[in-house]
Amino acid sequence: MNRVRKAAYMVAELALRLCVNPYWRGNLLRLLGAKIGQNVRIYEVQFINLDDGFHNLTVGNDVHIGTGCLLDLCAPIAIGEKSTISLRTTILTHADPGSHQGSFLCAQFPPVKLAVRIGNDCWIGCNSTILHGVSIGDRTVVGAASLVRRDADADSIYFGVPARRVRSLGGEHTDARRVSRTT
Repeated sequence: MNRVRKAAYMVAELALRLCVNPYWRGNLLRLLGAKIGQNVRIYEVQFINLDDGFHNLTVGNDVHIGTGCLLDLCAPIAIGEKSTISLRTTILTHADPGSHQGSFLCAQFPPVKLAVRIGNDCWIGCNSTILHGVSIGDRTVVGAASLVRRDADADSIYFGVPARRVRSLGGEHTDARRVSRTT
């Protein structure tokens, strides 16, 4: 890894955190190589493992990424359209017990880098953690403070540590703005 290039990515990441407008942050990420859709709001977040810069980040249209999120760009992260990533969510794309230090644990837990995919119309609750290799289906809710370590089905609600499916969101894919509840 070219140390100068990595240092430049780290300076760019710091500058992104200093940007005060969440819409401008999306535009800056686009200039830095990320694939960012339209009407994207990215609040003050932290990006780590920028060996490849910001190219591993793909964000669809109308996405909200809340304050204090930590995004690991060691492998690709794809966030679908109209999804909300609530504040202080962590998305990890790798696991490494210390390969750079020659850790004994690497024999038992080999380092891995795996992409994370979050579908369209998802809501990830605050303080949740999504681990490497996870794919979250469309229209899925992950409850606050949950740990997602396995794939999550579409049209479902997941909650807990580890996150478990607690119920379905229903059969039809209706537009929530048109649904009225009658009691």
